[in-house]
Amino acid sequence: MSVSVSVVIPTYNSAAWVEETLESVRRQTCREAQLEVIVIDDVSPDDSVAVARRYLEKHPLNGRVVVREKNAGVAANRNAGWKLASGDWIQFLDADDLLAPHKIDHQARAIADAADDVAVVYSNWQYYLLESGKWQPSGPLNAPFVDDDPVLRMVEQPAFGYVGPTLIRRTFLEKTGGFQEKPNIGEDADLMLRIAMAGGKFREARSDTAAFLYRQSPNSLWRAYVKNTVAMRNLMLTFRSAEQFLRKRASDGNLSEAARIAVARRYSRFADFYLEHDPDTFHMLMDWLRALGFNRPIELSRSLRVLSSVLGYENAVRVRSAYRARVARFRK
Repeated sequence: MSVSVSVVIPTYNSAAWVEETLESVRRQTCREAQLEVIVIDDVSPDDSVAVARRYLEKHPLNGRVVVREKNAGVAANRNAGWKLASGDWIQFLDADDLLAPHKIDHQARAIADAADDVAVVYSNWQYYLLESGKWQPSGPLNAPFVDDDPVLRMVEQPAFGYVGPTLIRRTFLEKTGGFQEKPNIGEDADLMLRIAMAGGKFREARSDTAAFLYRQSPNSLWRAYVKNTVAMRNLMLTFRSAEQFLRKRASDGNLSEAARIAVARRYSRFADFYLEHDPDTFHMLMDWLRALGFNRPIELSRSLRVLSSVLGYENAVRVRSAYRARVARFRK
């Protein structure tokens, strides 16, 4: 039985990329899937809309372009897209990322006999980088596995959480409300965790090569959000929700050793950012780390670990920041 898939592509200042992204959709083999494409534009000041419309008019894709009336952000655009979609499964595809030709067909085969509680099908992915003047797949193939315990595995594995490598069952987007429309550097992971906590099952559809290519560009939304204190704070709250879920499901309210370390790693990853830019969140996550049995962030660099042993973690970060600022001034 054929699977119906809607590809939702949010655009904003995407004229340089969106044609290549749409071409990657057109090149899908799709023996086992019926496709539609919905491009949702967030009032782009460039000609993203014109580029997308010209492409859809020229090529035999079942697609349309919807222009939003006000700038609402990528989460709101994704939500608008899946709500307009007719497919039972949703492929979220950022306007600069690419699907491998086998991606949707390969996952549709995995969906064919999936029970109704299978919410997410996912495959291998790889970074897409500009190297020697050419955009190309780069680095190792990322092939995380989360089927056996999705919430814990997602906390353990930073390589899982992007929506691009997945197909998501529409009924679970309806059940969870889709993306939370507030700044969050981990908005993809937040959605995936909420689907898992709502009872959605995950199924791997592994392939020999990457099914999805995640472009790393200098102006990516991630790079902008990593400087946004609200988006960074909401990232921590995402993993706090995961910790509370894992505690709640345990009969004694305690985390397993694997979960304790995994959660601590998530809290520790950007601790120095919070200390420098958002002290309230820093002190909050330090309380969470102490409750997990850690007096400072874990897995520090060797130099920061040595400094912390002498000066304490907070003073060590301040010394490092002062040194970096001095070096930056000298280089100017």
